[in-house]
Amino acid sequence: MVAEAQKNHAATASATEKLQGQAEANQELVSKVGGAVQRIEKRTEERVSQAVEQVAGEAGQVVTANLDASNERAERIIAATAKLEARQLWSAAAAMCLVLLPVAVVVAGLWMAVAGLITGAQWALDVDGSVWLGIGRWLVVGAGLAGVGYALFTSVRWFTALVETWRGRGMPKWPKWRR
Repeated sequence: MVAEAQKNHAATASATEKLQGQAEANQELVSKVGGAVQRIEKRTEERVSQAVEQVAGEAGQVVTANLDASNERAERIIAATAKLEARQLWSAAAAMCLVLLPVAVVVAGLWMAVAGLITGAQWALDVDGSVWLGIGRWLVVGAGLAGVGYALFTSVRWFTALVETWRGRGMPKWPKWRR
């Protein structure tokens, strides 16, 4: 029994030594695996940071390209707006001329009527005592004044019709496709 106990004790000691060797091998394996995991984590971290930098760089390029395209569109819109403003300026100048033309016609007609009346009266009065010459000249002055009066009446009627047209009844509109 003692021999068998010694034998069991020796077997137990041998098994214990084997288990300790295996435990040391497991610890060595765990430390190797831990080192490998740390290296993998570092590599993964580096790759992720490189990927992030690359994506950020590409995104920056895309944003820059979009900004450049937006700036070009804005410049084209500004140029088109400047063209429209120039056209509107010329349109306003033309409208002003169209408004001033009838006014100038009416004012010139009035001026000519007054000048004709004064000149005609002087001419009609300068007859050197001839009654029939005075009557004839006054008839001519009257006919002239009637013609001037009719011309003024027609000019004023034309001007009021033009103003009424401009106020909305017949003012030309932009075509619908231009809106």
